[in-house]
Amino acid sequence: MFVKFKKNNKKLQKYANQIIPGISGLLGKRPEMYLPGGSWPTYYSKAKGINLWDLNGKKYYDFTMVGIGTSVLGYSDEDINKTAIKAIKSGSMTTLNPPEDLELAELLLKIHPWADSVRYARTGGEAMSVAARLSRAYTGRDKILFCGYHGWHDWYLSANLKSKKKLNEHLLPGLEPLGVPKGLKGSVIPFRFNNWEDLEKVVKKNAKKCAAIIMEPCRETMPHKDYLIELRKIATKNKCILIFDEITSGWRLNTGGSHLKMKVNPDVVVYGKTISNGIPMAAIIGKKEVINFVLKTFVSSSFWTERVGPSCAITFIKKHQKLKLGNRLNEIGIKIKNIWKKAAKENNLNIEINGINPLATFKLHTKNWPVTITYFNQEMLKYNILASDRCYANYKHDDKSLNKYQKACHTIFEKISYFEKKEILDKKLEGPIKQMGFKRLTY
Repeated sequence: MFVKFKKNNKKLQKYANQIIPGISGLLGKRPEMYLPGGSWPTYYSKAKGINLWDLNGKKYYDFTMVGIGTSVLGYSDEDINKTAIKAIKSGSMTTLNPPEDLELAELLLKIHPWADSVRYARTGGEAMSVAARLSRAYTGRDKILFCGYHGWHDWYLSANLKSKKKLNEHLLPGLEPLGVPKGLKGSVIPFRFNNWEDLEKVVKKNAKKCAAIIMEPCRETMPHKDYLIELRKIATKNKCILIFDEITSGWRLNTGGSHLKMKVNPDVVVYGKTISNGIPMAAIIGKKEVINFVLKTFVSSSFWTERVGPSCAITFIKKHQKLKLGNRLNEIGIKIKNIWKKAAKENNLNIEINGINPLATFKLHTKNWPVTITYFNQEMLKYNILASDRCYANYKHDDKSLNKYQKACHTIFEKISYFEKKEILDKKLEGPIKQMGFKRLTY
């Protein structure tokens, strides 16, 4: 059946959805999150740099998140490929442990002198679960205070368990906790980023039972002056473990985590996504007294011990240092933001731009934003550009591809402006409105 529908994307999507519910295991890769109706390419045949080819050999420029934020060096990086192939040929999974585990640990601890222990996982979500487990084991407390997005596991989704009362306005619509034990209700308490009053209120109420304060140090915006410093003081005063989730923000502003740039040390930091440029890998780095609790609670998984992930992470980090990749991603992110600003200004559109430079997002304040962004994605596809309301800066976003993106943006923004004035933008859609997904907490 796959071969039968291979050349017909619409029929292929319908067939795939019958045997793989949702088509993809990742919400952010489902076609309806970008462009419903069968137009969005479902599968790729190959990838290189920021280019993807569909099953019919059609080439696209990726100006979305480029592998959901994983591949900052671009797809199929030659150095990463060589490392992966060598690791596989040497035996990727055996009864013994790969020495690359130790080499990577030394490298990570050199970059993070405040830490002295490392453990590994293979995805960001499971690494965050490990961190949450360790904080509870170390402190003997149950409650976790958090802001930001931290994965799909029970400990996190328990924040969205429904009660007789309505969810607080800053909780996460779109993340349904169906299947999460109701006994976990109240074990995870959210607070808003950069909102000092909210943080103080939550801490005051839960300090004695708080195992950890978990947050992304930056993403949609940078923290206010001294915000992280004061947060560090609060965690220390109340004997809570401070955990920074740098799964997305890490390795974008600098080599290592953004917290290094901000000069605030957590007790634990978690990395995933970028740390090995698209190869499954995650790391939990922290104070020995906390990390050592992996020996007292049960934290174990077979494929946390394979060779390819740590090998590629070593190659990525060394290449990151050599290229000064953080600086380059920042420069590209500024260029992308400027493209949106200029296109909006020249077409009299009110635009809101968020995110640190390498993690940029935009929103046009039109009458119906879901219609607008669906139209934008639809029209960008006609230029062979995969696009959405966010574009994560990538090393392979060169001047040629950026110029192509700029021209397309300007043309499409011009059309949006015109159709908006005529109140006919919705009539220009060639399929259903895209799904908007879940809202991130606190931002």
